[in-house]
Amino acid sequence: MSPQTRQAGRCVRRAGHATPRAFTLIELVVVLGIIGILVSLLLPAVQAAREAARRVHCGSNLRQIGVALGDYCSVHDMFPPGGLVNKWGVANVSQYSELSFLLPGLDQSVLFNSVNMRFAGIESAATPMLENRTVRNTRLSLFLCPSDGEQSHANSYRFNHGRYGATPIGSDGPFGVGVQPRPAAIADGLSRTAFVSERLGGSYVSGRSDPARDVKYPAQDVGLIGSDAQFIPICLASRSEDWEIESGRYWLYTGYTNTQYNHNGTPNDRRPSCGMGAGSRSIDIGFHPPRSQHGGVVSVLFGDGHLELISDGIDARTWTALGTYASGD
Repeated sequence: MSPQTRQAGRCVRRAGHATPRAFTLIELVVVLGIIGILVSLLLPAVQAAREAARRVHCGSNLRQIGVALGDYCSVHDMFPPGGLVNKWGVANVSQYSELSFLLPGLDQSVLFNSVNMRFAGIESAATPMLENRTVRNTRLSLFLCPSDGEQSHANSYRFNHGRYGATPIGSDGPFGVGVQPRPAAIADGLSRTAFVSERLGGSYVSGRSDPARDVKYPAQDVGLIGSDAQFIPICLASRSEDWEIESGRYWLYTGYTNTQYNHNGTPNDRRPSCGMGAGSRSIDIGFHPPRSQHGGVVSVLFGDGHLELISDGIDARTWTALGTYASGD
């Protein structure tokens, strides 16, 4: 074969068509660094957008509860009571919650009809009846705020019980024990009386406590207590004997353990919730402010059905006034 032929058979590199050069390690590190910076900038915005959507969903749930409250009132001329009492003023007529009575107005008539009301006078979270096991263990998405996390509780929304000992009959909230919450009885005005707010469910973590979610029970003997104002300083200063870690476990039963809150502390108060009792046997007294994961606000449903986002920084006196139903404030 001639030299000319061998030359023709070779792969000859043409001028101006160089082989593509691979990234150097430094260039790769720079590119990855830029991508990391972009992700770090975008991630908070994505998370904020997701939380905003969860907050809207949470507010939508509360608005539906508000519609159901209005429907119940139009039929019964009163809102569902937070704790019924007998003619002697003893709170043993019913421990079923406000939410349980709202079921028909929330398109849950079948579930409501499955509640065995024969046990209304004896059943509570501390003494659950076998006959209502299926009902109390039913989880409804309407009663769960998406921002509240994946704990095992079944309720994120609480009714305003009021401050114990603030009035001659007991509590000053529209859903306190013995209060018949008729529209005419809400002398402070439906539009300026808080009815329902959020409260984070328990942590469900045994052996540890989460002050934002769990309820502290004091080890100290507090003696005879006539009001929240007497009890709360003692409770907060005391060493804890136990923590209620299953707060909000049931929507079926009333009381602070499951479906109520009060205005003794402003929203998302940094101090832990604090009550009296042990677990589901707690009584309706103590420090139980509303709490949420919405970043500085909680959603509050008022008696006329409108919803407001209340800031953590609200004036304490204003917040207290919004929690009363007939104090003239």
